[in-house]
Amino acid sequence: MSKEELIALQADTGPKPGPQITIAAGTDESQMPRIPEELSILPVRGLVVFPGTVIPLNVQRAASLKLLDDTLPRTKVIGLATQRDETKEDPGPQDLYPVGTAALVLKLLRQAEDNVLVIVQGLRRFSLRKIVATTPFLRAEIDLPQSVQPPQSKEWEATFRNLRDSAARLFELSPDAPEQARLMILNIDNAEQLADFLAPNLNVDFAQKQTLLEELDVEKRVRAVQKHISAQLEIAEIQQKLQRDVASQFSDAQRRAYLRSQIKAIQHELGEGEGGSEEQAQQLRARLEEAKPPEEVMKQAERELKRLDFIPSPVRNSR
Repeated sequence: MSKEELIALQADTGPKPGPQITIAAGTDESQMPRIPEELSILPVRGLVVFPGTVIPLNVQRAASLKLLDDTLPRTKVIGLATQRDETKEDPGPQDLYPVGTAALVLKLLRQAEDNVLVIVQGLRRFSLRKIVATTPFLRAEIDLPQSVQPPQSKEWEATFRNLRDSAARLFELSPDAPEQARLMILNIDNAEQLADFLAPNLNVDFAQKQTLLEELDVEKRVRAVQKHISAQLEIAEIQQKLQRDVASQFSDAQRRAYLRSQIKAIQHELGEGEGGSEEQAQQLRARLEEAKPPEEVMKQAERELKRLDFIPSPVRNSR
């Protein structure tokens, strides 16, 4: 998928309720920029960035702004590591998860002196090997672990297709999800890339997403994502059914109200007054209830009274 097809869907590094929308961008290693063995580490909070996705980040902390100013003239690749405690303003190495994502800075927009928006594309997972500097910002030597791919088989192909179909259905039922996201899912033909695209969009906390980032076994990662997708899909389908049921009930009520208004309009055209058959039926029903007749008699009387509702009362001529 070309960069021209990418559409930014979310712009904030702060915590968000619900899923975190990202963009699938692909991870073709032949076109991937070189990832240095030593990276400047940008702490992020409330979200986990995955390889193959594009996401905007608001950068406001002084150390992070210094990182961008010093690093980007030399390399556009930085390391993104999620904070364990998102409320901490000055995180140290011990406050970060040990596995993050090396990312390419695609664009930088300086919105104010202390506020920069950067668009980043996740490239590859990395693990922290050694911290080499903590001031004025974190720098670390890293390793680039390889994912473990499952053997190709019909069962694995079915597992991948099941995940893709479930995810496409979930995005179809999600009112806030853009149609482009569903089309992206259907165009992804790599299981690892699909899992990494879906993982940040799951309705789970960032600690669970971090667990998925750290999982190198692709089959385990795919099955874990499938489990969450299936749960969300079940809830979405129940919500859709409830909405249909409510809409159907509302439609029936509207239809009955409309028919009643039409009957009254017809009676009015026939010259019936306000105290016509309907009022007579109500009076007779009240008298019957006071008399307390046997149940069978009451049922028969109710049937006759309902018929009376539709019998026009005689027209009264004014003298």
